[in-house]
Amino acid sequence: MTSLTAIPYSYVDDMDTVNHIHKEGGTIMKKRALFAVMIFSLAAALSGCAGSKTYLVKMGYLSEKKAAPTTKVVGLCPFEDLRNEKDKDLIGIRRHANKKVDFIKLQEVNLTDAVTQAVKDYFTDNGLQVTDCKGWDQSPEGLDRLPRDLTLVVGGKIDSFMVEAKSGIMTTSTQYTVKMRVLIGKIKERTVVTRTIESMPKETTMGFDPDHVKEKLDGMVTEVLQKLLSECLEYE
Repeated sequence: MTSLTAIPYSYVDDMDTVNHIHKEGGTIMKKRALFAVMIFSLAAALSGCAGSKTYLVKMGYLSEKKAAPTTKVVGLCPFEDLRNEKDKDLIGIRRHANKKVDFIKLQEVNLTDAVTQAVKDYFTDNGLQVTDCKGWDQSPEGLDRLPRDLTLVVGGKIDSFMVEAKSGIMTTSTQYTVKMRVLIGKIKERTVVTRTIESMPKETTMGFDPDHVKEKLDGMVTEVLQKLLSECLEYE
């Protein structure tokens, strides 16, 4: 008969083995967590050290189907930029979570030129003839000193025009602000009317896309000008 020999069993030894395994597992997890923290810190540091970006955008009126030409002639004065910005091509800023700031600027033109061109495009798209008119002082009396072939004279002021974006890890919250005034001089009546409009939409998007900002601004400028200048189309 085969004899069976009892093998000594140690509960303490098994517990030591289990504790050792748990300890090694915990150490690995800690190392992985520390590595992840180091990678994140390095990425943040590199991002923080990077210089500010400048996004260049072209902004304008969204042309629609052009109307038939009319005999109306509009004298167009430059739209005056009344903002406090030193850089007249600056139209926005983007703030990062790490305090870095990027800039949004108009490409090749300042805000006065961009808005004045958008107004010109609005009138020509609607069939009106446009001529430059820099000699109007925006008063009813000043209408008498303008060429007699003008139907209307239009000038304006830009009180606010700014994009303020705040970017987090995943999303960007953006506030758009556009406020403009238009002065419409009616030659025959020798009267001047003033119209003011302000648009302040806000949105939250994934990441930050300067092309989307351009599309948003184009749409806002188009809508603002259509509301400000619609009565010019009806004037005879």
